[in-house]
Amino acid sequence: MVEHPEKTIQEFAEAASRAGLDCGLATITHEAQPAPHLQPSLPANKCAVYVFSLSASHGQNCPAGVHRALKVGKAGPNSRARFQYQHYNPRSSRSNLAASLVGTPILWPYLGIQTLADSLVGRWIRENVDRDNFYLDFADSGLLMQLERYIRARLGPVFEGD
Repeated sequence: MVEHPEKTIQEFAEAASRAGLDCGLATITHEAQPAPHLQPSLPANKCAVYVFSLSASHGQNCPAGVHRALKVGKAGPNSRARFQYQHYNPRSSRSNLAASLVGTPILWPYLGIQTLADSLVGRWIRENVDRDNFYLDFADSGLLMQLERYIRARLGPVFEGD
């Protein structure tokens, strides 16, 4: 889980203001989905930055540790499949969490993975990974890339740009 998400939102707003970005009346809301989690759908008229991180129960048993960020990404209002499904199926897109996990066995010992087949990776993610979603109204989607960049820099995910 993202520790202190409200503080992260507040610090992003302060950084955006200092950088001259117009946050106006933008509202960022947070949703925590601890493992085991469901694959959420993107709410209507929303865009989001999502964070996948190792759960406390899994992370305490591997070198990566509790709450280690695995992937940070964004989904615009036309990215419903990306938000809900693609990160759980290694063959659904070129760049997603499932493909990164299956395709990087060198990191499995660090992440506490013994073996991971394409057919099981989605289940492994749902059972061992927490998911945080930071929602913006579609009208504020101009801030989406900056919010993703900010959270990615703060958390340093294992799979950067994968």
